[in-house]
Amino acid sequence: MSDNNKNIKSLDEIVFENRNKEYGAYQLRMTEKQTLLRALLRGGFIVLLMVIGVWLSVSDLAKGDKNEDVSVDVELSQIEIPDIPEEEEPEVVEPEPEEPEPQQNHYQEETAQEKFVMPEPKPEPKVQETVPPAEDLKGKDLSFEKREGKESTGQTGGGPVNLNPEAPKNTTQAPKNDSDNNKPAAPATVTARSAKIMAVYPGCEKEAAKGKDKAVECMSKRLQNDLTDELSDFADIAERDGITSAVAKLNFQIDTQGRIVKISPQGDAKLGPEAKKALERITQKQQRRNKTIKPAESEDGRPAVLQFNIPVRFQMQ
Repeated sequence: MSDNNKNIKSLDEIVFENRNKEYGAYQLRMTEKQTLLRALLRGGFIVLLMVIGVWLSVSDLAKGDKNEDVSVDVELSQIEIPDIPEEEEPEVVEPEPEEPEPQQNHYQEETAQEKFVMPEPKPEPKVQETVPPAEDLKGKDLSFEKREGKESTGQTGGGPVNLNPEAPKNTTQAPKNDSDNNKPAAPATVTARSAKIMAVYPGCEKEAAKGKDKAVECMSKRLQNDLTDELSDFADIAERDGITSAVAKLNFQIDTQGRIVKISPQGDAKLGPEAKKALERITQKQQRRNKTIKPAESEDGRPAVLQFNIPVRFQMQ
């Protein structure tokens, strides 16, 4: 039986019997099973690798979620911040306050007047005087006070009576002349030695607490430093005019508002005016930054005008 099985030909042998087996088709038919098996093993291996890769990536992500956040402290001192150049501020020239014109004394006849006050609206109104009727205004001047007298002949104004016949008539209400007793006393002018409390330059608060001498010393140093910065361009002028050294002096006042006023330069004809302009720029910058000088005080405790001076020296290096 086994011998008979050996003699049985396969289907491939019957199909390719007496044919050219070297052509290639016969070899493909004979090795087909082995080729399919190898392809199946290779495909399964590739699928297995893909499954393992996906599993590893998922497991790494799961582990990564459990990791704690790592923070790094950075000290700001390690960062170098570049200096930002300051913009040049335009010069602002403040107009000097105009002195009020002296009041003139006008002629006012002693005529009948009717008080005329317009009511003012208020959140909580009270009983106020109203405008008098037109009948009560006939032959009377409008004024802020009520007065009996002769009938008016066209005079306007009212107010205090002035019987000076040389004064012009038909004027508005006669201006009130304040007496000298009602005017506030002018601020006293002191020096660094006579002031009860010395003026305090911005940034000298701690030094001023140590005494008047320390406040004077600190103010001089601060002013010298600020003037040096403001006069940085004077070297070009000195080089152009052949100036190697110059000395000037600035006399000025610090008023009760903490402003540097009435600057008077002395000494070198070139350095003095330039130093005056620099000092004016300094006080303008202080006012814009709301860091003015704290004014000095006189013996009676009132703010006083301080008379001060400072030397200015220039040396070409």
